[in-house]
Amino acid sequence: MAIALACWAVVVVLALLGAFDLLDLRIHDWRYRLRGPLSASPRVALIEVDDATIAAYGSWPLPRQTYALLITALEGARAQAVGFDLLFLGNSGEDPVADRLLATVTTGQRNLVHAISFMPEDTWLGGGAASPLDTRAELIRHGRPFSAGGVPSARRVSLPYPDLLAAADALGHTSVVVDRDGAVRRIPQYVRYGDWVYPALAIRLVESAARSDTTLPQFEIANDGLWLHRIGRPRQRVPVDRDGATAIGFAGDRTSFPNSFSMLRVLQWYRDADTTSLRRAFQGRLVLVGTTAVGEVATDVGAMPFAEAVPLVYIHANALNAALEGRYECRPPAWLLHAALLVLAVLLGALLALVSPGAAAAIVAGSVALVAGADQVLFVAGGFDVPAAGPLLLPALVWTSIEGYRRVVTERDARARERELEVARSIQRRLLPERPPEVPEFDVAGVNLPAEAVGGDYYDWMKLGEDALAVALGDVSGHGVPAALLMSHLRASFHAEARTGAPTQAVIEGMHASLIRAVSPGRFATFFLVVASRTEPALRFCNAGHNPPLLVRGGTIDKLGATGLPLAMQDDSTWTEETREFGSGDLLVIYSDGVTECPYHRDMYGDERLEALVLRLAKQGLRADDMVKVILEDVRAFAHGDLGADDITLVVVQRR
Repeated sequence: MAIALACWAVVVVLALLGAFDLLDLRIHDWRYRLRGPLSASPRVALIEVDDATIAAYGSWPLPRQTYALLITALEGARAQAVGFDLLFLGNSGEDPVADRLLATVTTGQRNLVHAISFMPEDTWLGGGAASPLDTRAELIRHGRPFSAGGVPSARRVSLPYPDLLAAADALGHTSVVVDRDGAVRRIPQYVRYGDWVYPALAIRLVESAARSDTTLPQFEIANDGLWLHRIGRPRQRVPVDRDGATAIGFAGDRTSFPNSFSMLRVLQWYRDADTTSLRRAFQGRLVLVGTTAVGEVATDVGAMPFAEAVPLVYIHANALNAALEGRYECRPPAWLLHAALLVLAVLLGALLALVSPGAAAAIVAGSVALVAGADQVLFVAGGFDVPAAGPLLLPALVWTSIEGYRRVVTERDARARERELEVARSIQRRLLPERPPEVPEFDVAGVNLPAEAVGGDYYDWMKLGEDALAVALGDVSGHGVPAALLMSHLRASFHAEARTGAPTQAVIEGMHASLIRAVSPGRFATFFLVVASRTEPALRFCNAGHNPPLLVRGGTIDKLGATGLPLAMQDDSTWTEETREFGSGDLLVIYSDGVTECPYHRDMYGDERLEALVLRLAKQGLRADDMVKVILEDVRAFAHGDLGADDITLVVVQRR
């Protein structure tokens, strides 16, 4: 939980520092592309100054009387309002008649909106006022007094040439906000210039059309924000961000505006007196005129969510459509997003701490999918622009941090466990005989190789008085630490019982009684105990379910089979003691099943290979410790160095 909360704090701090801003902008555009384009309002129509139009008139800019003809044509087509996304800057020295004609046609047109452009002080297109100290009445009459904050200010403005400025009934600015990645997603609905504020082209166009159509939205700028009024609906706040801009609710690119026409075609309809086509295209619509030509340097091009390079007239067309339909993006308060992230972090911290790594990965993937799905639904259904980079990164960050912590803890615990196992290995090693017994008549050697750090195999020898030697080998079921603990118990009980000098079956019975009280059901131990005497050529043994040791005498092998069940297997088990001759030169090989069951692919070392090797070694007259080494080397050679997953124990007793 602490890790999850720390990750939440990191994400929040990074978000506040703007580290996710560019990624959030990309996610914003991906939402739009995933949603796809929508159909814009049928009341929006576009007239494009395209390559065909410029080619027909020979060059750019077009003669201004051309736009005068266009205004006349649209007036005859009964367009509800016309807005020019074009700046007619400065008087034309070559054709002043065209300037006067465009200004004359503009005079008295209450549904005609011309463009102005606000910009920072270091950028200026010319053609207008140079500072906010400009108080010319032609500009101020289009402004609105407003003293509240939340409206961006400009230092320069580009205006139409004087005659057109004086004739225009309405002006709207075409300024946009360019985000850090160079794309346009927002516009300032109003811009302050001096002591006055001026509306955007889209708002001014809707207001001009609303003079004759009360069903259209009405905009109100007040001290408590910008409001949108529509008949039959509650008033709607137009969201404004800290830059004083509003995120456009995009319908799409050009495909979202089917009522788009080349300016050349419109003028041809007017020339041909085709009033039917003109009215079908523009009657009752809000018309936006702008450039889309790509063959001439005539078009302002920028990036938008649907494309990397698009004429800005489509930005203003989307802004106009958003104004008509009240489609604006809104962003939830930062505190609400951070609170939601906190809840997500707490849930992830609680879940990921309790499940396996695989389940944790599935939870993280599900969390990311859930966040992405919820983000898309909120955006499409409610227009919520939720900064999604933080919520999408948080699950992965929490997961990797927790898994990293787990790895550190696991490695630390593994090192501690290894140290503990090393201590246990050292202790267990000291429980085994350190040197051969000091009995001249017998040559004894043994070895134990645990499959893990510690094991459950055990071998031992003990002098019984002056004349006898007891040799034992046990194998506890299983391996590892549990088997090693039982092996320690087995050794303690063997030493306790064997010191009494009792017969081998009595020693086994005593060990059984002690072990059965210590183990859980299903755990047992095989055990072989043999006693050889210095004074008689015989040995006495008891085999509690262990592998039959090999007694080699006269070139033959006698297998000393079980004389009872393994220890702790059944409560009422009994054992018998048996006797075999064991004279000079005879050999006894005692081993655990790790020897004969040592695997290689699908084969095992096996009893036959061990017996053949023991017979061959008995003829060579090797010492007991050399025999142990040769047998182990042969097992390793068979297994190609991999001795398997079971403990290997081997004891050789040879009578001199």
